[in-house]
Amino acid sequence: MKWLIYLLSAILLGAVAQPALANVVGQDNAQVQTVADPILESLLQGFDTGNYELYSKYFDDTLKDMVSKQKFLQTRDKIFKSIGKYESRSYLGFLRHGKATVVLWKAKFSKSPDDVLIKLVLSRRGDRVKVLGLWFQ
Repeated sequence: MKWLIYLLSAILLGAVAQPALANVVGQDNAQVQTVADPILESLLQGFDTGNYELYSKYFDDTLKDMVSKQKFLQTRDKIFKSIGKYESRSYLGFLRHGKATVVLWKAKFSKSPDDVLIKLVLSRRGDRVKVLGLWFQ
C-alpha cells in the first residue's frame, strides 16, 4: 500500500507546481462537498469501470500528463487486488492547503476490513475545478 501513497504523492507534488493559477474551492463544508462529491463520483465510476476518460475528466493538465491511461490501468489493477472495489463513502470534511482544497471521505472497499481514507485535492482554475491529486489510504 505504501507504493500507492508514494506514487500519488509524486503526482500531487508535480500538480501543485502551478500554485499561482490555483484557488481554494468553497469556504465551508456545504460548499466544498457540493463541488467535490460529483467530481469524486465521476472519478470513482471511471475507476471501477476502467474508463480512463471518465476517471481523468477533472484532472488538471499536469496530473493528466503524469497519469497515462496505461499507468491508470496498472494502478487500478493493484488497488483492486489490495483493497477491492469501491462500495460506499461518508464525507469527513476539508482542509485548506495553500491555494488548494483537500477533501476527505471515509470509504469502504470490498476487500478491506478497514476504513479507507480518500483524499482528493482540488483547486479552482478560473470557472473550473480541477483535480490535483488523489489518495486511497
